[in-house]
Amino acid sequence: MTCTSCIEKLKEFTESKVFAVVIVYASLMVDNMLLTAVVPILPEYFYKRHVHEVEAAMKETLTTSKTTFPTTTEVFLNYTNPCSHLPEEKYLAKEPIYIGILFASKPIVQTVTNLAVGPITDRIGFDVPMLVGYLIMASSALLFAFGQEYGVLLLARAIQGVGSACAATAGMAWLADRYSDNTERGRAIGIALGGLALGVLTGPTFASIIYQLAGKEWVFIILAILSLILVALQLTTRKMKTFRKPPEESGTPIYTLLRDPYILIVAISIAVGNSVIGIVEAGQPIWMIKTMCPTKWELGVAFLPISISYLITINLVAQFGHKVARWIFCLAGFYCCTIGAIAYPFVRTVPEIIGPGIVLGTGVGFVDSLLPVMAFLVDTRHKPVYGSVYAIADISFCMAFILGPLISGGVITLGGFKWLMWGMAIVLFAYAPVVCLLRKVLFKDEETMPILYRAEETYAEESDSVFQ
Repeated sequence: MTCTSCIEKLKEFTESKVFAVVIVYASLMVDNMLLTAVVPILPEYFYKRHVHEVEAAMKETLTTSKTTFPTTTEVFLNYTNPCSHLPEEKYLAKEPIYIGILFASKPIVQTVTNLAVGPITDRIGFDVPMLVGYLIMASSALLFAFGQEYGVLLLARAIQGVGSACAATAGMAWLADRYSDNTERGRAIGIALGGLALGVLTGPTFASIIYQLAGKEWVFIILAILSLILVALQLTTRKMKTFRKPPEESGTPIYTLLRDPYILIVAISIAVGNSVIGIVEAGQPIWMIKTMCPTKWELGVAFLPISISYLITINLVAQFGHKVARWIFCLAGFYCCTIGAIAYPFVRTVPEIIGPGIVLGTGVGFVDSLLPVMAFLVDTRHKPVYGSVYAIADISFCMAFILGPLISGGVITLGGFKWLMWGMAIVLFAYAPVVCLLRKVLFKDEETMPILYRAEETYAEESDSVFQ
C-alpha cells in the first residue's frame, strides 16, 4: 500500500503545474551552465595553446640555429605572470575578437532557430521540442569536451544555440500555457528564471574549479550527463504528445507579434539590459588577465557577485512583483546597470569586483522582470498561444549575447575595457526612459491586469481607444 501510494503521489506530482516549473528551472539551469562554463575557460585555454605553440617554435629555432637566449622560454612564457608586458600582449590584444565571435555564434544560431521553433511549438506542442533541445545540448557539451581546435569549439557553440532555442522557448511557452492567472504566471516564470540565474551563477565558478582540478574535458562531460538526465526525466514523466491545432486556434504569427509596439518595447528592453552581461562575459576574463594576474578559479569566481545578486533579485520579484508596476522595476534596473557599468572600470583587484557586480546583477534582474509581460500582452492584445511570443523573448536574450561579445571584441581592441563599459552606460541611460511607454498599454477590453501596474490601479481610461 505504501509503495502504491508513493507511486500515485509521484504520478500526481509529475502531472502538476509545480513539476512544469521544476523541469523548466532545471533545463534553464543546465543550458546556462553550459553557456557560461566557457567564459572563464576558453580565453585562458586559447592563451595557453598560443603560449605552447610559441614555446615550441622557439625551441625548434633554438635547436636548428644553435643560438642561446639570455633567459629561458619558460620564464618568458609562464602563464603565472601574464601581466608582464611581453610579446604575448600582441595576442591578448587580438584574442577578444576571436572570443567574441565564438561567444556570439550561439545566440546567432539560436535567433535564427527561434523563428522556426516558436511556430512549431504552437502547432505540435511542447514535449518534442524540449526533448530535442536536451539531446542537442548534450551533443554540444560532448563536442566542447573533446574538441581542441577553434573551429570545432565554434561548431559546438553554434549547435548549442539550436538546443537552447528548442528547450527554452518550448519550456517558457509550456509554463505560460499551464498558468493562466497573471499573478501566478508571473510568479512561476520568475521562479523558473531562477534556474537561469543559478546556471549563470554556478557555470563560471563550477567550470573554473573543475578546469583547474581535472581539465577542460570533465567540465563538459559533467554538463553532458546533466543534459542526459533531463532527457531521462522527459521520457519517464511525460508522454511525447504532438497535436495539430486547427487554423482558428493557432497562435498569432511571430511576424505579427513583432509589429506590436509594446511587445517590441519589451523585447528591446530585455536585449539592451542583458547586453551589459554579454559585454562583461566576453571582456572581463581578458581584462583580468591583463590587469590582475588572476588564477584560473578567480576568472570564474569573479562572476559570482553578478550571478548571486541576479538570483536574489529575480526571486524577490517573483514573490513580490505583483505589488509594484513591472515597468518601474525595469526602469530602476536600467539605472542600476548604468551605475554598475560606470563603476566597473575603476576596479583594480578581484575583491573590488564585488560592488559593481552586485549593482549590475540587481539591475539586470529588474530588467528581466518584464519577461512575464510577454504572455500578458499576448493574452490582452492577441491570441493566448505562447510559443511565438517566447521565441521573441528568447531572441531578445540572444541579441544581447550577440551584440555584447561582438561589440566588446572591437571596442576593447580599439579603446580598452574602460571605454567599452562607459559606452554601454551611456546606452543604458539613454534607453531607460523608453520603458515608461509601457505605462500606457492599450488593451482589447477593460479587464484590469496587475502585471504592468500596481494592483490598485485601473485601466479604464486607457482601454477606450483599444484595437477594435
